Amino acid sequence: MSTRPLGKDDTIAWEHDAAGTTQYAIMPRYTPKRDRPRRNRPYLPTVCHYALLLLVLLCVRPASAVLLPFDNCLPSNYIASNNKDHAQLQWVPLYLDAVFDLENPTHNLRVTVYGNVTGTVGNTTLPLWNSTQWNGTTNVLNGKIQNQPDGPQGKATTLFSKVDVLSYEPYKTSSNFCNSTKNGPCPLGPVFNDTPIAYQNLPSFELSNDFSSSYAFTSFAPTLIIWNGDAKATSIGCISAVVTPSLGGIAWFLRFLPVFVLLLVGVATVFAGVFSPWGTSDVFHWTSNYGRHPDLLRLVTPGFGDCLQYIQFIVLTGGLSLSYPGFYQPVVSNGAWSVLMFNQSFVSSAEPWTNVVDGVYITENITSVYDGSSIYGLESVSRLVGMSQVEDIWAGMMVWLLVIFAILLSGIQLGFFFRWIFRYVRQNPEEDLRAKNMPFSMGNVIRLVFSYFLLPIVTLSLFQLVVAARSSVYLVALAVVTIALIVGFAAWLIFLIASTRPRSHLFDDLPTVLLYGPLYNTYSDEAAAFALIPVLLTFLRGIALGAVQASGIAQLVILAACEVVQMLTLHAFRPFHSPTSMNAYHTGFSVLRFVTVILMVAFSPSMGVLEGPKDGLDM
Repeated sequence: MSTRPLGKDDTIAWEHDAAGTTQYAIMPRYTPKRDRPRRNRPYLPTVCHYALLLLVLLCVRPASAVLLPFDNCLPSNYIASNNKDHAQLQWVPLYLDAVFDLENPTHNLRVTVYGNVTGTVGNTTLPLWNSTQWNGTTNVLNGKIQNQPDGPQGKATTLFSKVDVLSYEPYKTSSNFCNSTKNGPCPLGPVFNDTPIAYQNLPSFELSNDFSSSYAFTSFAPTLIIWNGDAKATSIGCISAVVTPSLGGIAWFLRFLPVFVLLLVGVATVFAGVFSPWGTSDVFHWTSNYGRHPDLLRLVTPGFGDCLQYIQFIVLTGGLSLSYPGFYQPVVSNGAWSVLMFNQSFVSSAEPWTNVVDGVYITENITSVYDGSSIYGLESVSRLVGMSQVEDIWAGMMVWLLVIFAILLSGIQLGFFFRWIFRYVRQNPEEDLRAKNMPFSMGNVIRLVFSYFLLPIVTLSLFQLVVAARSSVYLVALAVVTIALIVGFAAWLIFLIASTRPRSHLFDDLPTVLLYGPLYNTYSDEAAAFALIPVLLTFLRGIALGAVQASGIAQLVILAACEVVQMLTLHAFRPFHSPTSMNAYHTGFSVLRFVTVILMVAFSPSMGVLEGPKDGLDM
């Protein structure tokens, strides 16, 4: 784990004493993660008595654990004391790292909190930060955490530790705080230093317990509280975090299960189109639903494209700017292949992102964790896939899409060539393959773009504009061109479909069906114009998923509105043939997506739901 020297993102806590002398300490700024809410948001007092430290990370040394975001769960009115002259005595957490043992059957979890002490008890005046009096044991005790502040007959300062998993609490214990600290004996006072020091050298304490299980599909929610040994047992420190264990070998199952389902649907669709009583072995007919027998449509819909779109919807909604349970995004990221996200860097040539460190998932580097910034939901998913730079997301998707285009068109041309060879050798009557080649080839390109990958293309292209400041200019320009081309071509196709008269020409002319059929070939004659609705709603979903990453609630509102519109238009147009029951099927799927989106409101950062209840809701 690398550390950094004192930089522009550090803060200085300072004040003037009675003699007018400025007292100060330098410390790293910490603002909690935007999308991991808690009931009390920590922030450093604007006037911190004798302050807090210069510490910060900052030397390069091997890491033994992974630094994670955390929350200071002390009440805000205690963190920022109402007393303008003195901050209350408290432990200020600065770093938190975690290790989860995946190999040993004991599966030990160790959480270590590094920090410093600030404030004072009562209105005691403390010496300057560089005074030698801090080495004494009498007049500075009110500025230190003591073992027994009320004397030998009083209580001991206590460290209370617990871990929540879902709705239960598998670990809870209390111990003597002073016996649990490292890099600083009690009485534990502030660390003042005029040179950068590594965070591992700060005072710290830890939680360690054997859980004897991998706890896959869950997240640990450790909380550590320091109770002062005074008569009121005042809470002078509180740290909470979310630690998500690696899925291990289960990740491969989650990755290939959707692939297997998708392939099964594709094989079943092809089998029904060719071998059913209403099917045909003519590749130009069964790929385009030419003839559109209702009983055949009932067997081939929903098809490969519908299944792929639902997988894409699951993955991309996992990239919403919401405070999901810790394990949710690692789970859905295993289906990122459906939106053409892979562990490849075509632009930045950056090293792959290591998403599991010491048995724990991590999506943020040390800078974003501790400088107050946060990453977008789609960026988090991309890092779980293995992409460390945000500019590789859109570029990678487009590269893989072009590769699919090249493979598809090459395969089609080889197919036409072998079909010509076969007819030539068998001396069959000549067939005008050239009249079918262009419509069939371009029709499959249209199918790929508008039936299979329109949602990820729109989503990631718009997201590229959101992160334009962190990307190359030519990537932003290409994303704009891509969006313009798709919008323009979609408008042309919809105009063509809506203006064609007679409408039966769209279904009875084979070249037209091969070229434009993927957009409307499952609808009835009178409802061909309904093809506008899925394309428009996919654009709106893409806008919500990619362009509105700044607000999770806004994303949910747009997605919910799209499902309402889809249900209403399905009921109004009834585009599918009645014998296929597809109007009811698609209405049911839309209702399911609507309910899913509404339930995601519980993960809004403003709701402040804790990790345990969130895990239970998601399960």
